[in-house]
Amino acid sequence: MTDRLYYVDRLRIFAFAILIFYHSAAAFFTDMNWLLHSGKTSTILSLIMDFPRAWRLALLFFVSGMGAAFSFRSTAGLAFLRKRTIRLLVPLLFAMAVLVVPQVWYERMYENGYDGSLLTFWLTRYFTEGRYPTGNFTWAHMWFVAYLLVMSVICYPIFLYLCRPANPIAAWFERTAKSAWIYLFFLLPLALNLALSPFFPKETNALYNDGAWFAVWASWFGLGFLVARHHGALIGTIIARRFVSAAIALATTAILYLFAWLLPPEQAFGTYAQETPLFKAAIFMLAWSMILTLVGFGARHFNRPDARLVTVNRLVFPLYIIHQTVIVGALYYILPLDLPAMPSFLMVSAVTFVVSSLFAIAVDFLPGRARLLVGLDVKPRATTADGRIADTVS
Repeated sequence: MTDRLYYVDRLRIFAFAILIFYHSAAAFFTDMNWLLHSGKTSTILSLIMDFPRAWRLALLFFVSGMGAAFSFRSTAGLAFLRKRTIRLLVPLLFAMAVLVVPQVWYERMYENGYDGSLLTFWLTRYFTEGRYPTGNFTWAHMWFVAYLLVMSVICYPIFLYLCRPANPIAAWFERTAKSAWIYLFFLLPLALNLALSPFFPKETNALYNDGAWFAVWASWFGLGFLVARHHGALIGTIIARRFVSAAIALATTAILYLFAWLLPPEQAFGTYAQETPLFKAAIFMLAWSMILTLVGFGARHFNRPDARLVTVNRLVFPLYIIHQTVIVGALYYILPLDLPAMPSFLMVSAVTFVVSSLFAIAVDFLPGRARLLVGLDVKPRATTADGRIADTVS
């Protein structure tokens, strides 16, 4: 792993772009009460988003695991944990204290009729009324960053063990992943989720009571680490099987639409609101086959050097940090226009991409350690086309 894998940069950017579109659409879903919810929902938009809903987070955690492997290779010992902690904890705390506040303020005005200023809300209510949703203090979408931080700490000794020379588990993984058995690795998150669901029945994104889904996200994170760690040995096989992976993803998608997403909930074999073991098996299979499809096609067709790509990849993290605040703000002003769901969704998406991108570009000019607040290195990374693989924190 001495040359930068540009397709991983592209995968990471693609994953966050999908996330922004998904969050921009969430207010118009028929089966979800999001932070701000529109009275004009869209069945078509909901059905379209059912597809990325099954694999968007799996892809994000997988790519983050690949980034952790690259960082683990270049950063020895406890320096890895120190680097990850600074890169993740600092922007997490800053976002929770400052950047997330407008989300809750807009929600309280829209849903509860609060009429105080943002500054008044921040100083008098945000920190003092307990945890969201009954209170106001929250990490909102930054749960993803918190989970990555905890995963990095928990997985550190596991990574050390797997990286030992002639490790039998690592050797088994490489042998298995080079065969058709690679398609069964989705059984790892499935088995962990089903085993832990009796103890943690709901997906909460709150960490302390989210063990079943934390295990799922950690599984995708670990698989990303292992694929990146054995990249040289595995990527040829993943590329060669990319059409098989795409066929499995297509077939699984067709099954989900025909027997779950297009049917009334009482006739479906499962829904996102009522996730049966069979439904979970299907969406985990779809997630894994989509990951293999995107890695295979990405490595084969989208691994070209591009200096601009490295810059965009650097700015994706601050863009992620601010995007949901922008979405909620856009919804607050667009929903009262009483437009149909699809035009409203397109307007929210456009506003979010433009404003979030401007924010990311602006904070890239921050000096010194202030850059750490938004997930940027103290010194900007070089953007030359022959740069080495860099740590990709998501």
